[in-house]
Amino acid sequence: LSSDNIQAGKSAELKVTFNPTGYNGLVKKDIYIESNDPQLPKAKITVITEVEPIPSPQAFLSNSQWDLGLVSQGDLPTFTFTIENKGELDLIIDKIDASEYIQYDTEIPLNILPGEKQEVIFTYDSSQHELGEVRESVRIYCNDPRRKAFSLRVNGYIKEKPAPTVSISPAGTSFNLTNDSKGETIEKFILVNSGEEGIKITSIKTSADYLIPLISEIEISSGEKENLQVILLRDKISDKTQEGEIKEYLYLTIAIPIAINK
Repeated sequence: LSSDNIQAGKSAELKVTFNPTGYNGLVKKDIYIESNDPQLPKAKITVITEVEPIPSPQAFLSNSQWDLGLVSQGDLPTFTFTIENKGELDLIIDKIDASEYIQYDTEIPLNILPGEKQEVIFTYDSSQHELGEVRESVRIYCNDPRRKAFSLRVNGYIKEKPAPTVSISPAGTSFNLTNDSKGETIEKFILVNSGEEGIKITSIKTSADYLIPLISEIEISSGEKENLQVILLRDKISDKTQEGEIKEYLYLTIAIPIAINK
């Protein structure tokens, strides 16, 4: 107000300054003036203005929580996190803070054009984490003026990794050479993986050259079963053995993973 003491018949100028920071679109504000006018001791002036948004990036997140669920120690679960730029300028992800158990495959700084999306794939390495509850967060920093940083919460539970379990049926078999048939005789074993991880058998051999496995190695996925057939070459055994029972063996070599962390 140019003067707070207005003479009779005179006027004064009221100058209003508006700071648009934090406002967007139509804005309405009231100004109250108190005076010694007995008829109107308090007057109200309404100021209405339209605030145009300043062009800026705007980050929009696909999710704010990563639920690991129940994880066996040593598992490497992944999570795809999508960041969308709904603003008018380039969105720049300039920093990601995560624990030692969380890795990501994206180079930082990451530039996202207006209207574009970018996926960031996080991997949780549970091999060195103690058993029990997981409660962590990933902190992501950007140049969005409305939201400089946002968090991805990580929850779950790590249990002990079960040992691989392979069952073989039957536990043994026998070939009958008393009949007059010639050539080859085949017997079958069934291998079942009842563990939670795949199993790799790297070598399948027998103790005799007249017993031939049809496969030399095999991989069995969790919950799956595979057939293993063994052929007896009658022509080879007849000249080498006498009557009675002969015991030979089937040898399976199972690969057991060993993790080494530096």
